[in-house]
Amino acid sequence: MISLAVAVVAAKAEPTANPLLAVDQNRAAVVERIVGEWGGELARSSSGISAEQLTDMLNAMRSDHLLAASLIGSLQGLRDVLANALTAHAKVQTKALGDAGDDVVYTPVTPCRLVDTRNAFAAVYQGAGAFTGGEIRNYAVQGGNGVCLSQLPGGLNPSAVQLQVFGIPVNGGASGDVEILPQGSTFGSTATLVYLGNVLLTSASTTARINLANNQVGVQVRGGGANVAIDVVGYFKAPAATALDCTTIQNNGTLNPLSFNTIGADCPAGYKLTGGGCHWFNLDGSSATGNQVIVNHDTQKRDPTLGFLNGWSCRMTNNDLTTTFTMGTRSVCCRVPGQ
Repeated sequence: MISLAVAVVAAKAEPTANPLLAVDQNRAAVVERIVGEWGGELARSSSGISAEQLTDMLNAMRSDHLLAASLIGSLQGLRDVLANALTAHAKVQTKALGDAGDDVVYTPVTPCRLVDTRNAFAAVYQGAGAFTGGEIRNYAVQGGNGVCLSQLPGGLNPSAVQLQVFGIPVNGGASGDVEILPQGSTFGSTATLVYLGNVLLTSASTTARINLANNQVGVQVRGGGANVAIDVVGYFKAPAATALDCTTIQNNGTLNPLSFNTIGADCPAGYKLTGGGCHWFNLDGSSATGNQVIVNHDTQKRDPTLGFLNGWSCRMTNNDLTTTFTMGTRSVCCRVPGQ
């Protein structure tokens, strides 16, 4: 009987397609389709974005935003995707400046979102919907909801914050302005940001003072309704005194009859000598400072030949014929933490 070996090749399962990778690999075609479908209608709308501008915006998008734009089914949906992409990519430049009059120090932080009324991105205050004209909302400048926890830790209590503010009109006919002041202030005399209904998104940087009693700022939107997003990029706070880190180095030695001894106490690396002294005592530890047979040649002078480069050096002579004493050298050494 002839045995026939049959090779069976198992079919390999096709790998699951990655939609983001597919969008990125076919970016030109995806952009062309979106512009062809919505470019004309968007240009004729109140947004005033031309087909060429839309093409540039789509080409600059991350893959996830471009995928979202390719799946929308309405012009307003496209507007929302464009606004989200702009706020996600906004570049913020800050300067580390202080205020000589108020004696505060500016500390830049990794930008984090304090407010997003659209529920589009994680924020300390997330959702709640668009502001209506004239509405005021108050926000505590603190971390929460898993956001801004390291940038605005509990107990920070800054006097002012550096903010990047975004105004997103609810529709093409909604124009207005945003004002940010310490909570409880009277609104209406300034504008932090002005937004136009025919512009998808307007952004401005501002330094906002805080109500120090409750650590809150107030935000008012006037005119047409708008969503608001606020990023914290830094804060101003009075400088805090840094306590010195000090340690005491104590070295003891034997002071034999009719002899002298020199003992030093070196400060650790990074520490500076700020004090110290020399003393002697009996072998049992009791005081011997009243004993006149000890000649104390204490000195703070550093003696490189003995290796005492940064510490107190003591030299003593014992003129007693029979008694042995203990002598000691103490150095108080301090440093500024972190230096």
